[in-house]
Amino acid sequence: MQHIVNPQQTSLFDPYERVFSKLAYRRIIEGWQGVFRKVILEIMPVDIIAGKFSESDGRPTKELYSMAGLVFIMQFHNWTIEQAAEEYMINLGVQYALNLAPGGQSLSPRTLDRYLAIFRECDIAEKVFHDVTQALVEALEKDVSRQR
Repeated sequence: MQHIVNPQQTSLFDPYERVFSKLAYRRIIEGWQGVFRKVILEIMPVDIIAGKFSESDGRPTKELYSMAGLVFIMQFHNWTIEQAAEEYMINLGVQYALNLAPGGQSLSPRTLDRYLAIFRECDIAEKVFHDVTQALVEALEKDVSRQR
């Protein structure tokens, strides 16, 4: 069963505002975590990943935007599967970036390995990196026409 939470949908109160100090909260929303949550997360190829799971049968998936985002962050930071699963569960910055509730997250390395296999099977890594690059260029209002 597919579990998808639209990252554009916001809650009335951000639970992270109570978890972090004011300085830490400002740093996290202005850091890579905030950029990831506001710009990159919503362009993850959730529709392709969701096609690998039934809409109504079986056990619910992990939240698909967060899993696609974790695969991207994992590659960016060059984490192993075990490191990425641990970061997903205990790193509040990663949980913020992935639009998850703070704390209470669980993820086994085997589950993450299954999502990585879906990425490889669908051959969507190139599409994700292209879309992310385009989104960052637009969000940062950069002119890349003169870049090599």
